[in-house]
Amino acid sequence: MSAARAAFFTRVGPELYRENPFRVAGLPIDASARDIRRRSEELQIQAKIGAAPGSGSSLLPLDPPPDLETAKEAIQRLRDPLRRLEDELFWFWPSHNAASKGVRDEALEALRTGDLDRAEELWTSPGPGRATAVAAHNLAVLAHARALDADGLDGQELWAKALHNWRAVLDNDAFWDLVAARARDADDPRLGPGAAAEMRDHLPAALLSISARLAVRVSQDGGHAQATAHVDLVRRAGFPERAVDTALRDAAGHETGRLRSLSQSALDRAAADPTTGAGEARRLLDQAEPVLTALGAVLPPDDSLLQGVRDEIAAHAMRCVVMYVNKTDGWRDASVPLERAMAIAATEASRAQLQKNLDTVQDNLVYATCWFCKERAPDEGAIYEQQMYGDVNRQVVSYGYNARQIQTTWRKLTVRVPRCAQCKQEQSSRTTKVWGIGCTTNVVVLALAILLMMSGVVALGIILIIADVIGFFAVAGMAGTNGLPKQQFVSLSEFPPIREQLRSGWLFGEKPPNAGN
Repeated sequence: MSAARAAFFTRVGPELYRENPFRVAGLPIDASARDIRRRSEELQIQAKIGAAPGSGSSLLPLDPPPDLETAKEAIQRLRDPLRRLEDELFWFWPSHNAASKGVRDEALEALRTGDLDRAEELWTSPGPGRATAVAAHNLAVLAHARALDADGLDGQELWAKALHNWRAVLDNDAFWDLVAARARDADDPRLGPGAAAEMRDHLPAALLSISARLAVRVSQDGGHAQATAHVDLVRRAGFPERAVDTALRDAAGHETGRLRSLSQSALDRAAADPTTGAGEARRLLDQAEPVLTALGAVLPPDDSLLQGVRDEIAAHAMRCVVMYVNKTDGWRDASVPLERAMAIAATEASRAQLQKNLDTVQDNLVYATCWFCKERAPDEGAIYEQQMYGDVNRQVVSYGYNARQIQTTWRKLTVRVPRCAQCKQEQSSRTTKVWGIGCTTNVVVLALAILLMMSGVVALGIILIIADVIGFFAVAGMAGTNGLPKQQFVSLSEFPPIREQLRSGWLFGEKPPNAGN
């Protein structure tokens, strides 16, 4: 009995019905040894004359039909009693037993002629006794075979029927009595008295495995919504939740194992040559992200298998990046892969570690790039220094009778803003140019105003002087602040160290207004 338990459903998969030997060989499930031998002889004759094997009297003929070698392999499989019993379970049974020779099976005849709707109609309203148990089974096989023949997860109505009908078969004691009788008739030591019960116990896992493997495959091909919908359908079909989860995790196991192998390989290559670390992290994430998205469509977010592989990939990508920056100080290449790894990480502990490293990278990036152009590396001789003051305290002090004075104290600091030599030169040239043009214009206008006033045109001269004063302030505004154009000076407020000081109440300048030295 233990041999039978270990052997059942070891090769069940999405090709279950396409590879069913009864379908391939064109034989009924009650074919005798003589029937099988005759069919084998037919195939041998067809092989000698170079003819195609044809489909025999197959139900649901395959398109294209099987080749000769496939048909011969099917015949050989039918000679193994244990394998045959398993294949019988996944093919159509006659409504009458072998003793009822000559009795017409109208449903199977309809199926043989391609009238699937008629066969389904007859099985939906079966006769009494054996016919009822067989009809329930045949409805399950028909819907399941049609769903799988559709390739993928198309036809959700068929899938719903198939799973519902298989649930009915599992609950149908009369049908499993028929399976037990078939096991006894096989007269094989591997098929003991408990063979039918073992098949019944293991059938849910086999059925769920097929759906789970298809869901993973379809999701990997980009059909995430379709895969998720199918998993939802399976969960509503009445199978135990734990069995569904196990089937999904088993189906995803190959892909998670492959991801773990890719992850370790990336880490090994980065360890051997840390200068490749950032590239290895990007390559790993490029490979892992679509697979994780696919698995996320079929596994629940809190699934331990999914969470484990997500955290492992995120951690290995992070370690690749850390090795890279430790070797090269290439902070600009580190930020993006760490952010992508953060999006993959599943647990708070993993995300916290990533955030710590990302903060370090971003802190270093602040000083590793010119703040103004955001492209070039800064030059020490071009650093921009911004004065700031804060912690202002004003206190009234007395110096004798009715002698009072406000004493102001404050703290000050100088924030060094990274700047490249090119930006410094451009800013200095612009300031010089604006002041040069502005001052020249002001001098000309002022001289003209004086001439007009000396010529007696006083009113117009006054107007020009007023315009000249306004123009001076306009030029000052265009020239910017502290040698920076207005927009670039405003951008200083977003420089992280300055931003933190501003949030703490500090202000630009060397000292508060009206404060002494």
